[in-house]
Amino acid sequence: MPFPIFVLVACSIAGVTVAGTCALAHRPAIAASVGLGGAFALLVFHGPIYFNRFPGDDAFITFRYAQHLADGLGPNWNSTGHVEGYSSFLWMALLAAVDKLGIDVVDGARVLTYIASFGTMLAVLAVWRLWSRESAGGAVTSPVVPAIVLVALAIVDSVSFWSFSGLETPLYMCLLTVAALLAMREWRRPGLPWSAVAFAAVAMTRPEGIVAAAVTGAFTLDGVQHLATRRAALLRATAWASTFWALYGAYFVWRLTYYGHLFPNTYYAKSETSLAVLERGADYVSGAVLNYHLLPAFGGVALLLLAPGLRKHAAYVGVLSLALLASMITEGGDAFGHGRLVAPLLPLLYLAAIAGYASTMARLPLATMQRGLAATAVLAVFALLLLRGSSTPYLAIDREDQAERKMLGLWLHEHTPQDFTIAAWAVGSIAYHSERDVIDLFGLTDEEIAHSSVPNFGKGIAGHERYNADYVIATVRPEIIVTGDAVPSPLEPDAFWRFYGVKEGLPGKAAVMSDPRLPEMYQVRTVEIDGRWFQFLQRKDTVAQLQAPGLR
Repeated sequence: MPFPIFVLVACSIAGVTVAGTCALAHRPAIAASVGLGGAFALLVFHGPIYFNRFPGDDAFITFRYAQHLADGLGPNWNSTGHVEGYSSFLWMALLAAVDKLGIDVVDGARVLTYIASFGTMLAVLAVWRLWSRESAGGAVTSPVVPAIVLVALAIVDSVSFWSFSGLETPLYMCLLTVAALLAMREWRRPGLPWSAVAFAAVAMTRPEGIVAAAVTGAFTLDGVQHLATRRAALLRATAWASTFWALYGAYFVWRLTYYGHLFPNTYYAKSETSLAVLERGADYVSGAVLNYHLLPAFGGVALLLLAPGLRKHAAYVGVLSLALLASMITEGGDAFGHGRLVAPLLPLLYLAAIAGYASTMARLPLATMQRGLAATAVLAVFALLLLRGSSTPYLAIDREDQAERKMLGLWLHEHTPQDFTIAAWAVGSIAYHSERDVIDLFGLTDEEIAHSSVPNFGKGIAGHERYNADYVIATVRPEIIVTGDAVPSPLEPDAFWRFYGVKEGLPGKAAVMSDPRLPEMYQVRTVEIDGRWFQFLQRKDTVAQLQAPGLR
């Protein structure tokens, strides 16, 4: 779909949704339902229809782990060894349960992402209702406030792109919003610490979820500074921490025992403690601040601090958001565009911001019509600025790459012996569809490569820097090395080695492909699959074991 047409349709849906909510504002329940329905329709139009990218290649890594767990192989990447090459235990476990029920993992992931995305919107409405009660009237109680937030979430590419990617992002976003909601409810009505249970689930969904849990745990100590409430505050905080660590601690001990490392293997592949990594993370966060207008958002949160009854809630959302942004800096950012790591904090942050601005505007000496016109103009500009992130020329290329990796993976499954080991740089779809042992040459699912020291680490693309040519060529000696996706026409061997050994843009890939041992041990092979040309390397002593129509 051309971008201008997408903008026209998206703005039309957004406009009708907000206008309908405004018209029905005197009936809050109906108005909120209109906002919810319109925003979710916009989210579906933006994600599955416009972006039309499901699933991404990295999602297949989790799918493979889930499938292996369901099949009795354990949460492992290959048939041997224990490597934590996924970042979300809970998402992987849910998909394993889906597979165990006889439902295709890819189809199950698609349904679960829809449920989680809709669940996030419901949680936003629930937070708004809580704040409406806490604020004792005022502009925050208007159903237009959550409608604007939900529309903004549907418009912003950070949410729409990743909510239907097959990754854990929608689940993490939903659980984080629900867990924060439960925590804020417990401040008013102390009882069983259900938010601690929810935050344990958050921390099992993404490693940085432990940061969100720590911030929330600190806020449970509210009142400990006063002698009259100190005992109750300490008991409440102790119960919260005990519940959280009973659940998350048991999980952490299991994974530490099973995998042998404090952090997932993906962390070691992508990050380390260095100035270069911190600089890359800072660049990532600064880009997110600009692209998703986080400075105006934090300004709205600051204004919400002035709203009666909502000071603690605003402070919590602000500190939680800042802490999660700080965690992005320490881990070195992300290789993907469209703000994947930022999406989970936007529901609470945008809601607090819009509530803060609404509260402030209500106190200004302006007529209702003037306030409405000013708000409409600002929101229209805000929406258009958010939509620009959805303009990308690489969508069609990315979808084509995914289709080609599936083709090659299925071909390898059909024609290669089961004991063949395949090495690749983009491993998700190829590994899932080939069902062979696969070596991840970037190290996301390979412990040896993930812990290999490389020069200038932190200066390149996160997750695309680790390599270990000697380990791959001399130790693993995979039967097949997949060098890339389909090519317009086959390269002759000399041209092939020149192209990949000299012109390859990724230093790690260039280091492996330019190793002089590689052409001595491997032969260039070419195959046509459904009218597309694929080239890969095969170890020369195994060539006789792989013969297929069209293969040369």
